[in-house]
Amino acid sequence: MADTKEIIESGETKGVVHCLTIPLHNETALLPNAAIAEVIAYKDSTPIADAPEWFLGHIEWRDIRVPLISFEAISGKEPQAAKKNSRIAVLNTLNANSQLPYVAIVSQGIPSLAIVQEKGLEDKDEESRPVVGAIVELGGIEALVPNIDEIEQRILQLSLS
Repeated sequence: MADTKEIIESGETKGVVHCLTIPLHNETALLPNAAIAEVIAYKDSTPIADAPEWFLGHIEWRDIRVPLISFEAISGKEPQAAKKNSRIAVLNTLNANSQLPYVAIVSQGIPSLAIVQEKGLEDKDEESRPVVGAIVELGGIEALVPNIDEIEQRILQLSLS
């Protein structure tokens, strides 16, 4: 990944994707800005009885009931409790489903902007974690690209949203 300042100064934007890195527990998620509706302060969710551990409940966001998930837990890792500086990233779902227009994930810190050059990304498939669409090399770290379609389908299968 080229330095963000260098990309901005050069004016070279072809093949560039504006993204957010979302801190997880011992991992980082990477999402294009277009996939993120808003990042908000952490708030407790309304839990749902008998839901899987990755489904944390619902939050109210802009008068909409949005499912909140633990990305760590849904992707096969240990669920993590929210920390003092946790945030919630509200994501746009991709299928224009009026039942589930948004899904939210817990960020274990403050997301940060990243300008990513597509040609510099090294895509590594992650077949053992279906909610991870890809793992990419990003400035010396591996970043997980969430499979929003798969997350959406898992939530819809619960018949809770």
